Amino acid sequence: TVQTVRWAGDTSAVKTEKVDLHPRKSFEMWKEVVQGRSQPWSKPEIDAAVDLRSDIVGIVLRRAEEMAELTSQLERSNRELEAFSYSVSHDLRAPFRHIVGYAELLRERESDHLTGEGQRYLGTIIESANYAGMLVDNLLNFSRIARTSMTLLRVNMNELVRDLVRELATEARQRSVEWEIAELPEVIADPVLLRLAVRNLLSNAVKYTRQRETAKIAIQVGEENGHYVFSIQDNGAGFDMKYVDKLYGVFQRLHRMEEYEGTGIGLANVRRIIDRHGGRTWAEGKPGQGATFHFSLPRNGPEQDKSA
Repeated sequence: TVQTVRWAGDTSAVKTEKVDLHPRKSFEMWKEVVQGRSQPWSKPEIDAAVDLRSDIVGIVLRRAEEMAELTSQLERSNRELEAFSYSVSHDLRAPFRHIVGYAELLRERESDHLTGEGQRYLGTIIESANYAGMLVDNLLNFSRIARTSMTLLRVNMNELVRDLVRELATEARQRSVEWEIAELPEVIADPVLLRLAVRNLLSNAVKYTRQRETAKIAIQVGEENGHYVFSIQDNGAGFDMKYVDKLYGVFQRLHRMEEYEGTGIGLANVRRIIDRHGGRTWAEGKPGQGATFHFSLPRNGPEQDKSA
């Protein structure tokens, strides 16, 4: 608001006389322009402002209550979905095993009566049922990761990685694989879940470098914002960064089954495990130039069990 205030004389004029009380030398009208201040509010204006503030506070509180209710509903839905997927996965295991079992029995006992085409059909049935059973088992494991309580212990990452490298050597038979492993710290984590997460990442590195004459896999560690940051880098198939958001989804695959086997749930397991430990997962890659997968873990262990 800009307003003009009229005074009898300049009130800011410097007094030169020693005497404080004296008549002004001039009583000409002096004008002062005041900016940046509102005019005094009237009572109706004050009442309206108070009502507006009350209305805004009420709206904010209602929105907060609605968001809290939506969050609660989402959590309930997630729990119900987890229970449903666990139940369905558990119930589907037996039928798929029966399909495989009877199909193999049919091939064993009746193969002489089947044509070549019939043998091929039977082989497809067995292969598809085995794959479906593997998907069900993986989905069941994915659900269990969220439902299983964690046992937090000190885990020596050097020993864990060395054990996994020896274990994965069988998957890289007759291949040249160069491992570069930095000195790794101890962390506070659930040893079973952490082993599963790291094994998935190392197994992927071994699998997606199979087209290389010499596979190179490096495991590094750094620190950032109170977290250890582990990185697993390979010179394998890599991926296009425009698909990076699909990497950690359930049953998401960026490569064809004919090229690389798998169910597309391994990285989803990794993310769920690391999330429960209070860490993060992310990745970078380039097609044909390899990929780097990162995960972080709090130096002092998870503050609480963050069930997905």
